[in-house]
Amino acid sequence: MASVSVASYIRKQATAAAIINAVLNPLIEWLFNREKGFVPLWASDGIVVNIAVTSVILSLLVALFTTRGLHQELHAGHITTGGGESPRAGRLLSQLPRRAWSLGLLLGVGVAAFVTLTFWLLHVLDVSGLSFGGFLVFKAVYCGLLGFVVARWVILRQMSDVPRPS
Repeated sequence: MASVSVASYIRKQATAAAIINAVLNPLIEWLFNREKGFVPLWASDGIVVNIAVTSVILSLLVALFTTRGLHQELHAGHITTGGGESPRAGRLLSQLPRRAWSLGLLLGVGVAAFVTLTFWLLHVLDVSGLSFGGFLVFKAVYCGLLGFVVARWVILRQMSDVPRPS
């Protein structure tokens, strides 16, 4: 297999994570809750709880799978780390934990907290929930975006410790 640049690898893996999560998460929701007509914003089975739990689990799983795949590809020599075009982790991202499980949990809890505050603002604006179909669309878009961002951040964080040739 020919080696690919870090930027190309990130695009491919983040896109794959986005597609998988945009399809899988709403499908799971539909399989277990298709009898719902309306999903309330605040309830034990409401949007806030669902999205907060999804954020933590999705981030953890994406971090674990992405890190494992990255390490396998690096070990096999399939990723080119040289060249100036490779994206780099920013200062904040490179300060986060390197271990996949702690990085995934930290990202998931952080996103869950942010999303909960966002939903609180929607509550203040008198949004009470979504139709089940609307919730599935929201969940597809949200999980796709979250999968993409987490995969990208995890790869960038993992690559920040990989020595690069001069």
